[in-house]
Amino acid sequence: MNNEQLERTLGLLGEEYFEILKNKTILIAGLGGVGGTALEALARTGFNNFVIVDCDIVNLSNLNRQILYTLKDVGKSKVCAAEERLKALNESANVTKINKKINLESINEFNELKVDLIVDAIDDVKGKIALAKCAFEKDIPLITSLGMANRFDPSQVEVIRLDKTTNDPLARKFRHDLKAEGIDTSKIMTVCSKETPIKDGTKLNSTMMVPSTAGLCIANYVIQYFRK
Repeated sequence: MNNEQLERTLGLLGEEYFEILKNKTILIAGLGGVGGTALEALARTGFNNFVIVDCDIVNLSNLNRQILYTLKDVGKSKVCAAEERLKALNESANVTKINKKINLESINEFNELKVDLIVDAIDDVKGKIALAKCAFEKDIPLITSLGMANRFDPSQVEVIRLDKTTNDPLARKFRHDLKAEGIDTSKIMTVCSKETPIKDGTKLNSTMMVPSTAGLCIANYVIQYFRK
């Protein structure tokens, strides 16, 4: 990115702090409505180094809410489409793609990666447990997204400790399984919605507003984290 593209970011963050952020490596697992928005926001802010993880392809049904993709991406792997999006924003971006499902077995392949923070934006509990264990074992900061489907109100999205969450069945299951692994849930930061999910008895429904708000909250958390 050139200076003109980043001048308003530099004006807000300052050059010294911007240089710190530019050299951090962020792992984002899950490139859907939450993770995709987090990734794009961080890239537009000036982060240059990413590890992106997803095993899915882009489906037409993703386009109502997932910011990274357009009609031309349908049928592509999400990691490849996301890399194209990053390169369209910043030709010098360093991107490591992992087109795999995260679980307790595949997480071993992540052990050699050097990352400064992990964003968990997947909805599979076993994968979330694997990422949390990896983060704790390697002492890598982690922020995890909880359920954003079947909700309308973006104003009810917040960043909070996992042990303080309410109205979220995914959080309940996640807490239970983490405790079984001996992981302190008070040490995991999450983005969640306080809104009670609306259930229609069919499937997980969503528009762009709530998951994208969660992605922006994650991006802000990442940016602020390195001020410590």
